[in-house]
Amino acid sequence: MGEIKNKLILVFFIGLMAMSCLQNPKQDKQNNQPSEKATTEIEEKEKDTIKGTPDLGPHFNPKGNEIAYYSYVGKDQSASRIFISNLNGNTTREVSALDSIGFHTEPKWSPDGKRIAYTNFLEEGARIMCITSNGEELTKLATVSEDGFHMFSSWDLDGEGYYFFHWPKEAFTPDAYYAKGEKVERLTENGRTNRPQMTKSGALYVNRIDDLENYIATKQLFNKKTKSTKDMPELEAEFITGDHALKTVADENSTIFILEDLQGNDLKELGRVPYKGIMFTVLDEALKYIAYNTSFEDGAEIHLMEVATGKITKLTQN
Repeated sequence: MGEIKNKLILVFFIGLMAMSCLQNPKQDKQNNQPSEKATTEIEEKEKDTIKGTPDLGPHFNPKGNEIAYYSYVGKDQSASRIFISNLNGNTTREVSALDSIGFHTEPKWSPDGKRIAYTNFLEEGARIMCITSNGEELTKLATVSEDGFHMFSSWDLDGEGYYFFHWPKEAFTPDAYYAKGEKVERLTENGRTNRPQMTKSGALYVNRIDDLENYIATKQLFNKKTKSTKDMPELEAEFITGDHALKTVADENSTIFILEDLQGNDLKELGRVPYKGIMFTVLDEALKYIAYNTSFEDGAEIHLMEVATGKITKLTQN
């Protein structure tokens, strides 16, 4: 029964991500004229791989030309593991094999590029784990409740502490937390806060969930000293990189990438790709590349787009 429940939760979260990636353009800032980058070159690489199953959740190594992601494994695809690929897609390795059970999701590189934190969904809940980039030194991170659900969200600036959100097994009532060493601090108590994220300049943002069924959320700037929040409704992107965010806007047959500052101002269009329903869209810190995974209908593949040229490289092919 627990396994069925957690599979439903995983499907639920992937559905939330799909909805959160679909943004409406700001009418006074964004038009839908085709970009020159719409004519992208898709670079397909034939390679031996141990995958061929859905790949999701890319995240850039801040110190190297690598991307971590999670991939379904097993004949029945009831588990997943964390993998690392170079930016050509021709070198791939599994890194979370030491953690031999569960469904590993949403890898997040540490600031020094040496460790990867991720969430592992199990029959009895979800725990947050950390492993080195060479697949060694597996560590269990903070626990709020033994049978509750924990999801890793962001490292702090020095990589010594980290942010996550947790909800009890009885109901999806998430709150944000910060952990460093043995100390765990609860940041919110409203039962509807997820994805705390630290910016390069040290600001902390959270999502307040306003409508769970349709996943409507408002970004908030969080003050750790006073534990107060300031709504940032203009900031529409789900994920923050450095001091920027990347918003996606779907038109009839493509997805447009728009760079936002952390006040929610649209800065510029970075390109577009000939796919809809893409998920987990992220930037590298140098703003040279965009990574995302395609929808399940399009194979749930990890793609990399070079901002300067619009060229798309398929890092995985399913």
